[in-house]
Amino acid sequence: MACNFLAVIFFNYVFLGHLHGLLLTDPAHVEQRLNQMESQIQGLSQEVNALKQENAALKAQVSSAGNSTLVYFSAYLKNSVSPSSIIDVVYDGVRSNYHNSYNPATGRFTAPVKGLYVFAWETVTGPNKIFDTVLLVNGEGVMLNNCNNLAPGGAYVSCSGTAPTLLNPGDIVHVRTTSGNYLHGGGWSSFSGWLVHTL
Repeated sequence: MACNFLAVIFFNYVFLGHLHGLLLTDPAHVEQRLNQMESQIQGLSQEVNALKQENAALKAQVSSAGNSTLVYFSAYLKNSVSPSSIIDVVYDGVRSNYHNSYNPATGRFTAPVKGLYVFAWETVTGPNKIFDTVLLVNGEGVMLNNCNNLAPGGAYVSCSGTAPTLLNPGDIVHVRTTSGNYLHGGGWSSFSGWLVHTL
């Protein structure tokens, strides 16, 4: 392919035109120009190879991004609870648990990878009841959710909390009461979380 290209260029230069005002009739000058063009073609070939390698690297990055770790769960409380003291809330029903990082037997989520996560929990309590909670990461509170329904003549109320949180692999997240005597079950009260971005 390169030889054919050079032959065409040689024909055009010798028989059809001038280069920098000089008619290409001097064999030494023609050979010099051909050597220069061959060098240019080699340089272009190297650039093409470099671009191919860069393109392959970009494709690999896109593929890696498309196959990034997907983590999310959605759990709910099956039966209502009426605790007389502080408890860890166990959302024992599972709607989804991609990556199996949530344990419905303990109500705890364990981070599989380092990243930014978001957690949300919905508390439904009854008339003249209260159920205040805190979201814990490794036992430390990161977000409070107040659900006080002690006003006279109240109906069921729903209170929600949302917390973006940076986690490392193995970090544990769960919900605990700060004070409370009734949490409505039947799927009304829930706990969910998802990975937003790995770090």
